[in-house]
Amino acid sequence: MKIIGINSSHDTSLCQYDTETGVLDFMHEEDRFRREKYWSPSNQPFHDGVADEDVHADTLTCIYKGGVQTPDMLVFASYDRRGCILELDTDMLLDDRSISMEIAEFIKEKPFNNERIEEFKKKYEKYVVDSGTAGVLEENAIHSGFAEQFNDLPDDVYFWYEHHLYHAYCGYHLSPYISQKEDAIAIVWDGGGARLKFDKGWDAYQEIESIYRLKHNEVAQRQWVLSSNHRFLGDLKGSHFPNQMEGSMDYDGENTSFTEDGTEWEFTSHASNGMDFSNMSYALGCDKLGRAAGKVMGMASYGVVGTPDQRRFNRYAIAQELELHSFENSCKTIQKAIDLNPDCKNIVLSGGYSLNCTNNYKYLSRFPEHQFYVDPIPHDGGTAFGACIHLDYLIKNKLLANGDAE
Repeated sequence: MKIIGINSSHDTSLCQYDTETGVLDFMHEEDRFRREKYWSPSNQPFHDGVADEDVHADTLTCIYKGGVQTPDMLVFASYDRRGCILELDTDMLLDDRSISMEIAEFIKEKPFNNERIEEFKKKYEKYVVDSGTAGVLEENAIHSGFAEQFNDLPDDVYFWYEHHLYHAYCGYHLSPYISQKEDAIAIVWDGGGARLKFDKGWDAYQEIESIYRLKHNEVAQRQWVLSSNHRFLGDLKGSHFPNQMEGSMDYDGENTSFTEDGTEWEFTSHASNGMDFSNMSYALGCDKLGRAAGKVMGMASYGVVGTPDQRRFNRYAIAQELELHSFENSCKTIQKAIDLNPDCKNIVLSGGYSLNCTNNYKYLSRFPEHQFYVDPIPHDGGTAFGACIHLDYLIKNKLLANGDAE
């Protein structure tokens, strides 16, 4: 059986997986067919930010240029376009600095989950312009547009709000551990993925780090998820608050956590390591939209962080300081994964932050008793393959429900 997986987020990609042979037949990256770096789809007829009658964002050129045939089954992956809306009256806040600071303190007091957002809306009702959720219709429209490009497509079209899970499957199935039928620990980290607790009290939070236990031909075991609402708070303060308040509204208390169905869930307002590099790529002028985290990682290789009385403040030294900071944070996550799986020595790294080659090499020295394998497609393009594996595993383990198809 042939399954085609499509990643509809950034690093848009399409792949075909043969379930009989276990072979990835091909992987297409859409931006390479378009010759347009950073391209990602939208349900609006815009191309490169400008209305374009000839190129519609909902069309995958790799389908017809790559000669892709209609599959037996189709599955989608995405970083999850759902989100929270909380728009405040900018003019009123600019006119009253004291209320701006009061709002910042309110947000910092407790985790800004759904319950807290409702409290905020009641207390500061006159400052709220708009609120609610968004993104569901956009996701559906994009997927429908892609699916319509296939002739005589069967009804077997699937989509789940998963992201890190697909990264984990991709890395494991491209590793030597799968052919040796060995278990592996998968650590996935990036700028932000699925909102796994959407409609469950934590709508604004996206997974930023995850740990999975992977076994040959079995559905992955999700062990730990760290989710953050950093992007939500960033949009809030970036769009509606004076520049002086940038960085002042992160919740500084201990992360909230609980265990449910064998998974430890943890919630924070701090940015992920991956998002720190993205933010730095904007600050250092690498990309106006902060999409060049890899350039900052590259700069770090040339930087030297001096002693406290000899610190340097060029872009390379600043990038290196972030690199060193992120390394120590990453080692804490790796140690947590090892503590959860003391019997396993195989570690797979995936997610966009795994493109940090310098730190990847240094993990070998910090954890000499473990083997590390870095997913060769750690960016979001790899989730297309991971989605295929997920669907195949559900079928083989008879876990696919009748209502799972879109």
